[in-house]
Amino acid sequence: MDKKSLVILAVVLVVVGIAGLVFGSMYSTPGGYPAGYSPQWGGYRGICPGGMMGGGMMGGSVGPGMTGGMMQIMGGNMLISGGIPFNPNGSLVSMEQSKDIAKRYLAAQNYPDLELADLEEWEFNFYVEYKEKSTGIKAFQMLIDKYSGIVSPEMGPNMMWNTKYGMMSLQSSTMTLTKEQAMVSAQQFLDFRLPDTKAEDGGVFYGYYHFDVKKNNQMYGMLDVNGYSGQVWYHTWHGDFIREED
Repeated sequence: MDKKSLVILAVVLVVVGIAGLVFGSMYSTPGGYPAGYSPQWGGYRGICPGGMMGGGMMGGSVGPGMTGGMMQIMGGNMLISGGIPFNPNGSLVSMEQSKDIAKRYLAAQNYPDLELADLEEWEFNFYVEYKEKSTGIKAFQMLIDKYSGIVSPEMGPNMMWNTKYGMMSLQSSTMTLTKEQAMVSAQQFLDFRLPDTKAEDGGVFYGYYHFDVKKNNQMYGMLDVNGYSGQVWYHTWHGDFIREED
């Protein structure tokens, strides 16, 4: 082999080695984390055009979904499909206004079996849950921007794990983990990542369990546990808790 070929081979080996280190670090489990757990600290992972499609990731057959629905709604009277510029001098959306926005958003979807289940104000956004009247099962989660009043699907499990109102269909809709098993996963995660916090039942969604996170008996955060794998996804996009709608 001539000198030029040896140089090329050496460069290729170096590139492959660096790539291996990079991708290996991306998917490795943090040192000391309990075996079998691979936490995700929820980043925005995109959304299908037109909103959240029927079926859901890890779903069975394609469900009703929110095919025409996950549009965004402003605090005024106009439905919009895109964002509006951030206005640092604008007034913040109030709790009362956010409740009105959440109800008008749901009315625009034309799903009579759904109703508003929970509305919470956090430092960075309003958190909204909707549930099915007929089953009591939570349907999906939304966020309301505190400056614009825009409604958007919550990132994370709401889009990636929801087997009925999520993005695509890949798995049976029957969860293999019980709520008790999911609670164990949630608490083990918190004991490792956020000592002195406690997981409390926050409801069942299609494909995952939702838990409130308390510290000193006060609301601190929230997380979801995959109903098939036990994987934990902590919500990092809310900021500090402010209050909940009565």
